[in-house]
Amino acid sequence: MSKSVYDRGLLKPADIARLQRVFDEACLRREARPDSPEAREIALNLLALHNAGMVDEEMLTDAVGFRRLEPKSA
Repeated sequence: MSKSVYDRGLLKPADIARLQRVFDEACLRREARPDSPEAREIALNLLALHNAGMVDEEMLTDAVGFRRLEPKSA
């Protein structure tokens, strides 16, 4: 008998919706276009955190939504 996608550990619709909300908020906070390299980094970090067990939306937002400080010019 074939396993469903959920039994194989793939994301459930609620997970995808949560990650999308966090991604959108992080891009907004960091002023990153969704198709930018910075947004790709946000997405990869989100997936890594989720796969490590962090599923709370607020915690995820706090973890990836910070605004990086730009290096000061000398």
